[in-house]
Amino acid sequence: MITSHQYLADNPIDPKSERLIVGTIHPHNHNEFQVPFFYGSECSLWEILHGAFPAELPNPFHLDDIKTFLRRRKIAMSDMIWQCRRKNASALDKDLIPLRLNKELLDQVRQSNIQEVFFTSGFDTNAAFKLFYRNVLGRPITKKIREDREVTLEPALLGRSVRLRILYSPSRRALSGLSGNKQYIASMKNYRHLPTPVKAWRVDYYRQEFGKPA
Repeated sequence: MITSHQYLADNPIDPKSERLIVGTIHPHNHNEFQVPFFYGSECSLWEILHGAFPAELPNPFHLDDIKTFLRRRKIAMSDMIWQCRRKNASALDKDLIPLRLNKELLDQVRQSNIQEVFFTSGFDTNAAFKLFYRNVLGRPITKKIREDREVTLEPALLGRSVRLRILYSPSRRALSGLSGNKQYIASMKNYRHLPTPVKAWRVDYYRQEFGKPA
């Protein structure tokens, strides 16, 4: 089963962008997506950002609303894989074999105003940050990077300092794992009265990350 990316070619990084969200690659069955766009399979990322910024993203299942939100916030979207082979029908990163990485991403970032890159997966097999930092840049992932979940690239590489950060996954299946997250546990008392405390915490987390200046 070969998956070719459906959205990279038509959605290059806008040079005016200041932030970039990077994933791995969308699931194979793109014809069944709720929205024909990045994270359109279940729209979990757009639901989170709708919860964080409801006035700016009123409908997380409407492509025009999503693109307007991204444009106003100067956020670009991309993925690390142009094409992969899948071991099975799973959408999990660990079940794919990259065939062509998105190495063009470096030049697109150079030619933009991007100051921060947010990766939606970190250090596991075929995770977005791991593919970018180790496979494209050829750099080792240190213990400090794992602990901090971020690293800043020196200006000589991309023409300016660019901060790389790893988000807590927006996928619905990641919610159960977040219940043991140290950040969540530290503030759990503020959410335990809510119907879905972990989900509410994640919305606040994304609001904090994307609400402050790049």
